[in-house]
Amino acid sequence: MNYYEDYKSLIQRLVSGDFSQATQEERDVTVTKIIHASAVTSTLVSIIPFPMVETPIQITMVRSIGKVYDQELDEKVVLEIMSVIGGNVLLRQLMKLIPYVGFVINLSRVYGTTWGIGSAAEYYFKHDREVEKEELMRVFKTVLKQKTQEKEQQLSEQHTEERLQKLKRLLDKELITEEEYEKKREAIIAEL
Repeated sequence: MNYYEDYKSLIQRLVSGDFSQATQEERDVTVTKIIHASAVTSTLVSIIPFPMVETPIQITMVRSIGKVYDQELDEKVVLEIMSVIGGNVLLRQLMKLIPYVGFVINLSRVYGTTWGIGSAAEYYFKHDREVEKEELMRVFKTVLKQKTQEKEQQLSEQHTEERLQKLKRLLDKELITEEEYEKKREAIIAEL
């Protein structure tokens, strides 16, 4: 099954809401796909300069994870899980004010926050909603840190690749010499 068919199947299964016969492994795989798709989508829409534009995606993610665990979700439950994000919303909005660095940090933070919320929701439902808020916060913070660092690294590597490609185009167009190219290439690589 290809990537598209896999997500199409996931969406159809979520719409039907039938996870009553699912194994724990099937639920784990499904939840990971939901969180990943939500994190990527949240990151993409967070480029829009509108406060908390990713929040509806995160709320939908929590509800979807609840469905996987056959949990009826009212607004109170979703808000209880979402409350773990605390000051991260304000921090993300402030980071948008810093030009390139703010952009990279904000994208990374949105990605990490969404993964953290999803992981906290999964933990919450796996434990039949019998979890202390402090434990949810611990799960959230651990995943937030890990996924934010992963995304920052990925974006940094992409930025370095783009700079090297641009430098190579300048050499190919003979706008810089081979010596200048090598010097600048080494400087870019040294920043890693």
